[in-house]
Amino acid sequence: MARDPSFSIAYADLKAGKTSDVLAAFPNAVFVAAPGALAPAINLWGFEPPQRNDLETFGDVRRFGEKMDSKHVALVVDDATLIADRTANYYFGKGLRGWDIWGAVLASAVKMRDSLRRRGFHIAFTCHPRSARVENGVRVRGGPSFQGQCALKIPAACDFLLRAEARPGAMTAATGSDLGIETGGVAGAGTEATQQFGWPMVYRLAWHPDWMQGSRYGTPDLAPMNLGEILRLAGFSIPRMKGLEWQDKVAAGLAQALWDGPGLGDAAYTRACFEQVKAGCLARFSQNEAHVYWAIRDGFDRAVLHVAAAGQRRAMWGV
Repeated sequence: MARDPSFSIAYADLKAGKTSDVLAAFPNAVFVAAPGALAPAINLWGFEPPQRNDLETFGDVRRFGEKMDSKHVALVVDDATLIADRTANYYFGKGLRGWDIWGAVLASAVKMRDSLRRRGFHIAFTCHPRSARVENGVRVRGGPSFQGQCALKIPAACDFLLRAEARPGAMTAATGSDLGIETGGVAGAGTEATQQFGWPMVYRLAWHPDWMQGSRYGTPDLAPMNLGEILRLAGFSIPRMKGLEWQDKVAAGLAQALWDGPGLGDAAYTRACFEQVKAGCLARFSQNEAHVYWAIRDGFDRAVLHVAAAGQRRAMWGV
């Protein structure tokens, strides 16, 4: 059954890796971004930064997106907090004030979302965070940094609301010989540190009293910071860059090897799989190590997500 295109919001503190993740998820996307924002494309993933478009308002983004070619797959706004503020300034200049401004911003954002999804495009926002606070005596949960009614209603309009935070043990891992996701501290697993793999951040999705976060597709909490694999777990087909189609086969093979092996908690086995896959990829597909690590990252994260999703179902139903 065909699925409507996804709408995702990833939010976190500065330099947490949001842009890097959306670049890896949607290398074929059109990006609305500020100068210099897309540098991680070449630094981390080994491809030239896509053309960026510095637009002012959600209305501008919608009109621009309506002219997009279908080959682009998605439109990414990095970051949407800035576009929302610019849109508010636009309506202020039109004479709106107070709640009317943010009502108009919300209507413009939703109109943009609906227009692009009808045309078959995925949409992804990155945002700054806004912490929990008290307004008029009422405690309000933190979330993406929007003002007025947009603070609640734009997150409510998305399918994946992903809050990135450092995973358990990340700071220790970042200063050691290995960097990244501990096999015992991701996607609903325990938090005891084991051998470190992958990136030092995870996405939070479980209900939280202080933060808005969640998924319409049952994405496990403490998910690897990998929007592409999160979308694939939900059943979306996310294409690779031209010339890097081999990454999908490599990721699938690595994930299968990790499922069939002694378990993701076996660091020695996992590292041996990584080394074998890396050597094979460098010999057969690409001399660019960034491309190879990209495929390895996706294979490992795919295995983690599928195992966690299965565990989540068992925990829910008790069988």
